[in-house]
Amino acid sequence: MYLSWISISCFLLLVFDFHRCSASICSEYHSSQTSSQQCECEDVTSNSQPAISLKCITHVKVPYFPANLQYKNIEIESCADDFNFETNPFDGLSLNTLRIRHCNLKNVNEQTFANLKHFDKFVLENSTIKSLSTSSGNFQDVFSANSFQILKSLTLKNVHYHQTHKHDKKLNLELLLQQLPHLYRLELMNIYLDNYRYHDIKTLGQNLTYLSLANTHQTSLVPIQYLPSLQSLLLRHLPDVFHSQPLISSLGKLKHLKYILFDYNQLKSIDHLQSETIDDIDLSSNLIELIDEYTFEHVPKLRQLILSGNPLNSIDKNAFCGIDHLQRLSIYIKHSSISPLNNCLLIHYPHLQISQDSQTRFQCDCLLQTVFNTKRQQTNQSVNRIFKLNQGCLLRNESSPAIQLYELDKHFNCSATNSCERLCQDRKIKVLKTEVSPSYNGQVNPKDASLSTSLYSFFSYQYFLLLLCFLYL
Repeated sequence: MYLSWISISCFLLLVFDFHRCSASICSEYHSSQTSSQQCECEDVTSNSQPAISLKCITHVKVPYFPANLQYKNIEIESCADDFNFETNPFDGLSLNTLRIRHCNLKNVNEQTFANLKHFDKFVLENSTIKSLSTSSGNFQDVFSANSFQILKSLTLKNVHYHQTHKHDKKLNLELLLQQLPHLYRLELMNIYLDNYRYHDIKTLGQNLTYLSLANTHQTSLVPIQYLPSLQSLLLRHLPDVFHSQPLISSLGKLKHLKYILFDYNQLKSIDHLQSETIDDIDLSSNLIELIDEYTFEHVPKLRQLILSGNPLNSIDKNAFCGIDHLQRLSIYIKHSSISPLNNCLLIHYPHLQISQDSQTRFQCDCLLQTVFNTKRQQTNQSVNRIFKLNQGCLLRNESSPAIQLYELDKHFNCSATNSCERLCQDRKIKVLKTEVSPSYNGQVNPKDASLSTSLYSFFSYQYFLLLLCFLYL
């Protein structure tokens, strides 16, 4: 009993000392600041050690950051005046995450972020570098600092930089991966990237698990198969990349890839996609009109598919054959008020979560009548919950008003056969058509045969005369 009280007392003392120490860090920070330099300070822990998190908003002067403190986060946002790095305010700091947003930066150079300890994450967004003083005048030189050798996450969004006779020089992705060897997350948006230059990259980007490139203006990309740890790949507004290299067919070589987002890339199809690991696909806002049968048969683990924003007209009833665990399908479209879904899918995938516009109606046809009868008769066969008995349907290519489902039999002469059977049992045979003369019926024209025989006899006789002349001579 006595020992337990001692243990409890020691524990309480440790907790008290911990809070006392952590509380003293913000106090120590505030004591070193003038009122115009102070940032919002919060006591936190970093790697089980007391630390502080600072948020500096609308500062006129560059805040002072004591080098003897442990910083988990420093956020600098909406600078009221140019943020001048001439004095290297971050030099020697023990800092995990640095975020700079909506600021004009001056005198940025190779030493601006040098000598940072425990530097894990750097975010620079919606900012302009008004003056670069690096050796070559290129923003990429900044990442040659030793601090970036241990960086794990980099985000650059809407960053503009200007220098005399050097405007918006492009970053090289392969060199960036070389400068940041331990990077596992890279997110670039509205940054000019150079085209792939076929450098030896087999040892670069080995730890990269997340790559997001949006409107980075390049026409070619490092071969994806050289990024073996990649789990998430997001490529947006980069149509030329898909046209210049077999990117989609290369995805199957990535053994850890789970998620792909390829929106706004003018894709018309997703042919040749094969992956044993991908389970989430977003193809929003492309030019896809048709999802043909067995399109995803080589993506067996697919769980979520987003096709919204495409000019979809048809999704074949066998489009998802080969997938056992499809859970969510999003097909919000604007060009048509008729759903592109084959109506048989409402029976074959009763538990699939289908998202489409509330004003979208199913196409009126015999398949929909089969679905309607199945739902109305309350058989053991389930129907997808997106289907309602009281909703109307629309005729394709006609401007007639919606037809109520119970009136379908008045518009269609449908047989009693369930036309939604044999899911994934048949496959269309696709062959190249060869034009054949309409008069050809598999028999030889007698006139053609007679002419061929006559010509053969004539040339044989001439050859025989020439042979006799040769022997005579």
